[in-house]
Amino acid sequence: MESIAHLDEIIKDQGFIDYKWINTKDIEVAHWVRVKCQFGCSDFGLGTCPPNTPDVEDCRKFFNEYKKAIVIRLNKKADRNNYPSDWSKEMTNNLLKLEREIFLANYPKVFLLNQTCCSICKDCSSNRLQCKDKKNSRPSPESFSVDVYSTLKNVGMEIQVVSENPGEMNRIAILLVS
Repeated sequence: MESIAHLDEIIKDQGFIDYKWINTKDIEVAHWVRVKCQFGCSDFGLGTCPPNTPDVEDCRKFFNEYKKAIVIRLNKKADRNNYPSDWSKEMTNNLLKLEREIFLANYPKVFLLNQTCCSICKDCSSNRLQCKDKKNSRPSPESFSVDVYSTLKNVGMEIQVVSENPGEMNRIAILLVS
């Protein structure tokens, strides 16, 4: 396997500068996140969102199979009434390229939890079995029951609720490495 220094080069070459290596034991998995997905998110039921993702306990078990992860923070000034979809798609494509590069660096377990709910297709089938782009669709940390706020606090990174509009939006991606 390549060294972490080499992976840092790959991460920076892909244009990501605001990131941190973490121990996966610092990832907080919580039931409240799943409930909030179910009763507060318009993407609930879409292809990479609950109930099309493992249950909370299976998510916990999944994270236990890894030791290291990379938390990537993406920042964008945004208006909540006009989500920056083009920017988000560009970030997703860049994150998928990064996942592929890390895989090719001999990390076969690498797995991306995307910075947003999957939005690859305009018309989501809402069913993982009928997904039109299974190869590239990835769940968000929240769809895997990750309490992003607590996780970032655990690792010394900050994230704030966007209280002003427009405001600075933080998107969080997690790359599970080994």
